[in-house]
Amino acid sequence: MGDAPTSDDPRDATSRARTFARLLETWESGDPRLISDVITDDYRGHMEHLVDGERDAQSYPEWIRAYRAANDQVTFEVLDQRSAGDLLWSRLRASRPDGSIARGMNCSRFQGDRIAEEWAIWTAWFTSPGPDATGERTQN
Repeated sequence: MGDAPTSDDPRDATSRARTFARLLETWESGDPRLISDVITDDYRGHMEHLVDGERDAQSYPEWIRAYRAANDQVTFEVLDQRSAGDLLWSRLRASRPDGSIARGMNCSRFQGDRIAEEWAIWTAWFTSPGPDATGERTQN
């Protein structure tokens, strides 16, 4: 997947989780200038839920601006994360003040302490009074 050495060291997983948290903070703040702190110069993004969902490091700030223009007060929450090698998988929830939520899955590939590539897929926004509205796992 990449030329970067891989590691399952828990310290690397913690560092990746912190970087991913900074990525979400960048989306929440709406300040696209912060993105260069968390992605590589040759970053590639594959947003599987969008028809034209390919992005690179140069176009990333405009993605943030456009998203924040349409979703002014969205917050993000990491529900679950797992790390292996140079990958970090994250299960996510985005919430709007009106109570609607979207759920997402993200796989981020790291080079050092920055995201070099990611694949993401998100549900459409929905509101649901059902037991799974939070996106939490249910027990059988």
